[in-house]
Amino acid sequence: MSGSPVISVKGLTAGYGSRNTIADVSFTIEKGEILCLVGESGCGKSTILRSLFSSPEIKITSGDVILDGRDLSELSEDDRREYCSEKMCMVFQSPGASFNPIRTYEKQFTETLKSHGKYDPATFRQKVAEAFAKVELTDSERILKQCPYALSGGMNQRVALALAMLLDQGILLCDEPTSALDATIQLQVAKELKRLRDECGVTMIVVTHNLALARYLADRIGVMYAGRLVEVGAYCDLLCHPNHPYTRSLMAAIPSLDGKMPSGLPGQPPLSGPSETGCEFRDRCPCAVQECADKIYTLEKVHDSHYVACCSNGEGGSI
Repeated sequence: MSGSPVISVKGLTAGYGSRNTIADVSFTIEKGEILCLVGESGCGKSTILRSLFSSPEIKITSGDVILDGRDLSELSEDDRREYCSEKMCMVFQSPGASFNPIRTYEKQFTETLKSHGKYDPATFRQKVAEAFAKVELTDSERILKQCPYALSGGMNQRVALALAMLLDQGILLCDEPTSALDATIQLQVAKELKRLRDECGVTMIVVTHNLALARYLADRIGVMYAGRLVEVGAYCDLLCHPNHPYTRSLMAAIPSLDGKMPSGLPGQPPLSGPSETGCEFRDRCPCAVQECADKIYTLEKVHDSHYVACCSNGEGGSI
């Protein structure tokens, strides 16, 4: 891939109220690229998406976000949200965040498409039926007349994905898009997301706990811990040659087909947010050395596009 990045994030620090949840996050994404963000709950993955989408509950403390060549810090709050909604669409982890529970899907689909200038009454029902079919939803007429409260969480998640496909934005932000779905539907949705990238050039950031989904979808994977990126690289490089002890711990926790029990990771990520210096993972890390507590936290190049923030480089212990 080549050309100017569609998204460029530099030193992004943001959170909720007075508490920062992410700190000094930097990455770029080119058109048609898929970046998957992985890590335990509470590591800041969803906060990155909400910061990019200019969600009203997010407070950006510092850093720059350049979206399609435009620096969002130069826009007013209202202009920023309008510009972001024109360029990207977000599929939330909770389907309840996408829809009003007591209004029919037909009304909500119509209003959303109209607000984006993409409503055509002559083709509306046909396009909805096609989008529903891609996520294994049949009987589109019946579903359109339903309200979200009447359907399961998994069904609502699929309807949200179908709406995202209808909006046909150039950038798609997905927060755990398959977490509420059963295994067969997860595969169908994963294939459809990849088709959107391959055939339509859609750029995506996908937050997931599922490393198998990340392996299937991603061009690059970013590993988050305590509000910071600890490792970033091409999916094949990062998964085959993980450098950070936390990345290796996540992979060791995956059940294998050979009957070997997965290795659990004791403790939990800190709840106080990212610190200014030192590695937050050091208290759980078998490779920790004294320098881990003092060194300024930075991503350093391993090779090519593979970066890791680990002063011991995984030495001094085993996982």
